[in-house]
Amino acid sequence: MICLDELIRWLLNYAFDKGINYIITDQLNEDVPSCAIPNKSTIIINSKYGKPTELPFTIAHEIGHVLNGEADVLYFSGFNNHSKIEMRANRRAVKLLLEYCNCHDLALEPAKFAETFGIPSSFEDMVKEESARYYLER
Repeated sequence: MICLDELIRWLLNYAFDKGINYIITDQLNEDVPSCAIPNKSTIIINSKYGKPTELPFTIAHEIGHVLNGEADVLYFSGFNNHSKIEMRANRRAVKLLLEYCNCHDLALEPAKFAETFGIPSSFEDMVKEESARYYLER
């Protein structure tokens, strides 16, 4: 069983180690999405946006934007999840969560992995691809 607090702490430590600043707030309205400001190496996480179980994927996604070197302020939103930039951040998030599993000796089949980390079911094929690629490269 994965402890959500431990996972979030790991993600935030990862961000810190990569020079990414972060703000986690519950002071925004629940309809305000989390965002990344890559040129400032900063992510802002609205803990009230979406389901609590999606928070790890949201954090990993925003970290992905910064690591991918995107140029503008980018928001985690259902409207944008199919753009190339958003899909690159989603892939980077999946890779980051696979790294977490590796660091903690967790082996999860793709559907359980997606469920555990709050990854939308619409990304099932991407999770399968990245999982296979990750374990082949190791």
